[in-house]
Formats: sequence, structure tokens, C-alpha cells
Amino acid sequence: MKKSNIVTLFALIVIALFALSVTAQVATHSVWTNLNGYYIIDATNGCQYTSFGGFEMATSWNETFAAPNPADAHFRGVGKAAFYTFGCPTRFYDFRLVVPTTTKPDSITGNWDIYRNGVLMCSSCTGSVQGLSSPAGVGNYYKLYIDDPIFGPGTWGYIGYIDQRKDF
Repeated sequence: MKKSNIVTLFALIVIALFALSVTAQVATHSVWTNLNGYYIIDATNGCQYTSFGGFEMATSWNETFAAPNPADAHFRGVGKAAFYTFGCPTRFYDFRLVVPTTTKPDSITGNWDIYRNGVLMCSSCTGSVQGLSSPAGVGNYYKLYIDDPIFGPGTWGYIGYIDQRKDF
């Protein structure tokens, strides 16, 4: 093989590897909520809390473009729901993403654990959070709805306002 052909082949390999590494880069996002809750829905008693003694959420995720890239996401939302609705006592809720299945620029789908006052209420329940990149971003709200195997689809909810968003 001539030297010029070897150099050309090497250059093509380097260009191909560079192109693959650029396309393999994944967009990463993160959103935070600090004391800015909208409401929590409790599947076991149908309560919809709109007043909170605390409401925090932090999530970060990478977009999943195609198989075999696994979804990579973290979501943790906690809230102390205050008693202002008849029959709905003050409770502490913790929504945790345990297995992400799909991630997009605006949403995360997966399996979630829900704790109420430290007791596991829904284990590995399917759900999704939408609105993580609302048109105006900060100041808009996101919605996490989780299906309960006993009480039905979308019977748990954790909805809050976006206080900060970062994309890189």
C-alpha cells in the first residue's frame, strides 16, 4: 500500500472516530424546586394538598437518543403537606425515581417509590414527569403522575414550579 493511501486511510479513520464521539455526546439537564410547590395528590385518600410547610425537588437527567443507550436520570421530590383540607392530615411525602426507562429533553419515565411519613406506600410504581423544560422554563410547573396498582393510573402526583434549570 502506498504511503499516501495509508495517510488518507488514517485521516478517514480519525475523522470517523471524531464524528462518532461528537454524536455520542448526550445533552444533560437539571431542574430544582425550592419551597415552591403546586400540589401533592395522595392515592390512598384522594387528598390534594396545595399548602406546604416545605417542598423541595432536585432532578438531573441525560437524554436517551436511541438503544442501546440506557436512560440515566435522578429525581427526588419531598414535601410536607400542611393540613388545610378537611380530612387530610399533615404528612411528609418523598417521591424517588428508582429505575428510569426513557428520558427526553422535557420528561422522564420510569419506576418510582413513594414514601408517606417514612412508610413505603407505592413500590416501583410506573409514572412520568412532564414539563421539565416548559416553554419559558423557570416559573412554569412540572407534573409527576404515578400509577398505583390498587388505586389506578395517575393517582399519585407531585407538581411544583421550576425555580432553576441548567442545560449542558
